[in-house]
Amino acid sequence: MDKFRDKRVVLFGGGDSAVDWALMLEPIAKEVTLVHRREQFRAHEGSVENLLHSSVNILTPYVPESLIGQDKIDQVRLKEVKGEKEIILEVDDVLVNYGFISSLGPIKNWGLEIDKNSIVVNSRMETNVAGIYAAGDICTYDGKVNLIATGFGEGPTAINNAKHIWIQKLEFNRSTLLVCFKQK
Repeated sequence: MDKFRDKRVVLFGGGDSAVDWALMLEPIAKEVTLVHRREQFRAHEGSVENLLHSSVNILTPYVPESLIGQDKIDQVRLKEVKGEKEIILEVDDVLVNYGFISSLGPIKNWGLEIDKNSIVVNSRMETNVAGIYAAGDICTYDGKVNLIATGFGEGPTAINNAKHIWIQKLEFNRSTLLVCFKQK
């Protein structure tokens, strides 16, 4: 969280994650702005109440129109959802919290086995296409329970089963056998 100290932070979203992040950043950041496309937030009622009584700037109903900057994002252009009004905000950091609903997008065209908008995997988190693994909300398998804790376990499972693709196996020898330790 210290990375955001004295920064101008803009968050996009209207659910629990966005509201929680905004409230956590409020005492740390120089300025926190929460942008949501709807007038009402979907977050827990108590959290929304805390948000409304905080110093967080709330912009509703707005959506991001563009991110502006060279090597990093310096400004965000927002557009009113049902209007023509635009706002440009000076920013140091942008956080996007758009919820937990997975979307396959162009992945639908990769030839992966799909079941109810989820990628089918086995116990090794492998898909039906060699070299492609999936974990978290985007995947499904027999007996899967959709919990955050399940996703936390699936990530390491996928990585440990996929690492052979990217990591060349190293053979460790005794240091006395290595060329760099031999006397000249």
